[in-house]
Amino acid sequence: MGLTGDLGELPLADLVEMTSVGGKTGRLALFDEEGVVAGVLTFRGGRVVGAHAGDLAADKAFYALLALKTGSFDFDPAAELGEDEVSLPTESLLIEGMRRLDEMYRMRRRLPAATLVRRVGGEPGSPLEERALARLDSGPRTVGELVESILAGGDADEYDALKTLSGLWARHVVQVELSPETPRDAEAGRSPQP
Repeated sequence: MGLTGDLGELPLADLVEMTSVGGKTGRLALFDEEGVVAGVLTFRGGRVVGAHAGDLAADKAFYALLALKTGSFDFDPAAELGEDEVSLPTESLLIEGMRRLDEMYRMRRRLPAATLVRRVGGEPGSPLEERALARLDSGPRTVGELVESILAGGDADEYDALKTLSGLWARHVVQVELSPETPRDAEAGRSPQP
């Protein structure tokens, strides 16, 4: 017998923990608020053995899916699973995923999507930085546009994209033009206090 529900009432982290503790086997399909498949987690004996979200797979997909706050889910214990793709330790994934979510929300507050970013000098230190800086070569872009260009490679999630932009800003490779509504702590490179 399967289980369906609303992610607003049963958050994904709780659902994953229940599946793990219960040693369940099956496929968990996650849908956004419009009913479109956002991703799939596959479990065998309570362990995550497959995770997909768009172009992301394995731990990156798992972390991206943890950010879903609305939508629905459908756990099918009778689904044909195929070969295990990975064997991810569920408890470690949840702990790291929650840490990444907390940090990502802080970075979103420091770098809102509409904030303008321009290149001021320096060289990229990673392929993700290279992708962001290539986009800035034709002029200033918003944080949102830069995040999209970093995500385009399919090897990064939003956390990685924001971490990349934060690193470029900290090294003064890019200049961030904060709007007047941005908390003053962001200008100093600190997360605003709640």
